[in-house]
Amino acid sequence: MIEKKSNNTHIKENFFLTMTLFEHNTRKELLSNSPLSSRMRPNSLEGFIGQEHILGKGKILRNLIENKTIPSMIFWGPPGTGKTTLAKIISNVTNLNFKSLSAVSSGISDIRKLTDEILHERTNNSNKTILFLDEIHRFSKNQQDSLLPLIEEGIIILIGATTEHPGFSIINPLISRVKIFKFEPHNSQSLNKIIKKIENFSDENYSRKKIKFDKEVLDTILSGCGGDARKAIDTYELAIMSTKGSKNKKLITKEVIKELLENNSIYDKQSDNHYNNISAFIKSIRGSDPDAAIYYLARMLKNGEDPLFVARRLIISASEDIGLANPNAMIIANSTFESVNKIGMPEGRIPLANATIYLSLSEKSNSSYEAINQAYDEVSKNPNTDIPNHLMNAETSVDKNFDIGKGYKYDHNSKEGFIKKDNFPKTVSNRKFYSPNNRGIEKTLKERFEKLWIDGN
Repeated sequence: MIEKKSNNTHIKENFFLTMTLFEHNTRKELLSNSPLSSRMRPNSLEGFIGQEHILGKGKILRNLIENKTIPSMIFWGPPGTGKTTLAKIISNVTNLNFKSLSAVSSGISDIRKLTDEILHERTNNSNKTILFLDEIHRFSKNQQDSLLPLIEEGIIILIGATTEHPGFSIINPLISRVKIFKFEPHNSQSLNKIIKKIENFSDENYSRKKIKFDKEVLDTILSGCGGDARKAIDTYELAIMSTKGSKNKKLITKEVIKELLENNSIYDKQSDNHYNNISAFIKSIRGSDPDAAIYYLARMLKNGEDPLFVARRLIISASEDIGLANPNAMIIANSTFESVNKIGMPEGRIPLANATIYLSLSEKSNSSYEAINQAYDEVSKNPNTDIPNHLMNAETSVDKNFDIGKGYKYDHNSKEGFIKKDNFPKTVSNRKFYSPNNRGIEKTLKERFEKLWIDGN
């Protein structure tokens, strides 16, 4: 006997069908309004371009995806290298449920709500759930802690995306539970493939027909996007959208691309990009390479780095790496900071360049840096030592009764202006901290030091 459906059943089915169509059309409308880089995202490994060092044939990550054995992972790399795209591809290939959160706008309450949804859905669906957490480095320690039981109990497979070094931004308990894969900036070869893919891409909002490019346009895009595929694609699209056509034709020029890329570099002052550039800058100065140092200086300033931050680093470099080999370096560096602070940018780049070249070509010595570090270590190991009586001042008659100040000899009363004496507390074992270098002005200091304290015993 065939059971007839009630009117209520028909109403419910029509309602859910209407809602499904509404959601589908809404998603379609949202996608059609999204940037070209989102609309042309690949949904399979075959369509994914770049990151061959982790996704090439036989590589671990590719094998994990193809075997559908996905562990919790963190994708670490610069913007526009495919972290979000690959997470979605993994969900498609493995047929796992996919949820996503952004650490910028989410907190522990959002994780709890999502956990409840996943547990509720599990009653009807046995598939595991991937939680893609973008900008995971922005989660606090407590927020990251809240992910640990979800991973341990198999409630989620975490795929986190970060532009920052996980060793500095991710807590150790979470690092021990995930596999970290590093994404590299796109090279010119992979970006060329992506641009070619754009040329063959077409939807209702975009068509390459009747659009012509200057022969240098592609090179300008490739060199100006810094390995960021999203930036390359969206710059490409903006160039088309912002160019007026004539007779239904558009000619995209190199100048248009340059204008779009101008002052549009991605340079997060809390990211690896920030720390890697300043590290390269300081190490180039330490390595006495003025050309490389000037290059990194220009790169930082052009990308919006705070010039006073650079000036402060020059003062540190003058102290740590040049030191007593050329004490004038500290004067130059400090003067540079004051100059930049007074005149600002863009003119501030000139004193910064002066100081960078001067410090690069100065003789180098880290003897003071090493001396204070070793002295710090000694004080940490043996913090409570009595200062010798002869080095203290006898302020009262009581002090004199306790021999405070007794035995001190005034150096200026001697012929050489120097009287050799033991100035250390008796319990200090390590008494050698300063090892002078034989470079620059410090060579003269070394000669005097050895004459006073070594040669004369």
